[in-house]
Amino acid sequence: MSEVLLSVIVPVYNAAATLEKCAASVLGQAPETAELILVDDGSADASPALCDRLAERDGRVRVLHQKNGGASAARNAGLAAARGRYLQFVDADDWVNPGLYAAALPALEAGADVCFFGVDTLLGDVKETLPAGRMESLSGLAGNFAYYLVDTGLFAALYNKIFRRAALRGVRFDEALKVNEDLLFCLAALKNCGPAYFIPAAYYVCDNRAEGSLSRRLRTDLLDAEEYTRPAVADFLAHYGASEAEQRQVLLARQGGVAAAQCAMLLGRRGALPFGACRRLFARLLAPAHCRAAVGSWVQRCYTGPARLVYGACVRFRLAGALALLRSLRAGR
Repeated sequence: MSEVLLSVIVPVYNAAATLEKCAASVLGQAPETAELILVDDGSADASPALCDRLAERDGRVRVLHQKNGGASAARNAGLAAARGRYLQFVDADDWVNPGLYAAALPALEAGADVCFFGVDTLLGDVKETLPAGRMESLSGLAGNFAYYLVDTGLFAALYNKIFRRAALRGVRFDEALKVNEDLLFCLAALKNCGPAYFIPAAYYVCDNRAEGSLSRRLRTDLLDAEEYTRPAVADFLAHYGASEAEQRQVLLARQGGVAAAQCAMLLGRRGALPFGACRRLFARLLAPAHCRAAVGSWVQRCYTGPARLVYGACVRFRLAGALALLRSLRAGR
């Protein structure tokens, strides 16, 4: 059997509506020495049968069926089964644009441990700017880590990279986490990387318009996740030579960004949440001055007229109860 050059791992859960497009986008351009690993994570729709049909059509497709354990468990199963020299993760509701592997695989074969590429996000307006070409170490980005970790999340995202398999030795997803598990995985893997290659073109399309995506549903655990992952972020920054001043800047910016994201979810997403729990969460995210400033900036960007004045005053004076009441009134409409 020829050596497998590339393993593409796709966790599949109730993805019958999107999986065929996703798989076709990979198989239509992947080399013959690639494998597409579909991990059916206990789907209750037509996904299991679709996975098997895709494997019957194309010998590069391998299917793993398992009981539902979540995306991290599915990705870990794919990692354990993967045989490729390089590994990529793709979500079943996303797809890759033509030309990715023709551009990325030669750079990896030339000695890069990780290849970054651009992402087109269908919901949201954050457009990242990547450097172009080879960099001997990510330490070359010191001084700009806030951009890559906080402003765009380029280091944290799972889907904008292809890794050399050796860089993932001993690195697995934390199956106990429901958010930021991809951040922890990427930071651990990137610490194992030497040379990196950057391709500015947007070769990955992230379709986050569905209600089930993180940006489209209510979560109340973002502050806990930030606190849990903070040591790993600090360790990554120190590993790649960030100064103490930059480490502090990045950590404070990340805390502020997460506070703003949590506030945005509370005010913008519907979902059952007891008033007392909501008030305590608002109080917690508004307590640090730098988080208040970040939330205040978000309010100024996202609201106009009376709403901007009301929400701005609530944030400025830490009126957690008033914010919880406004959310309850909004949710009751």
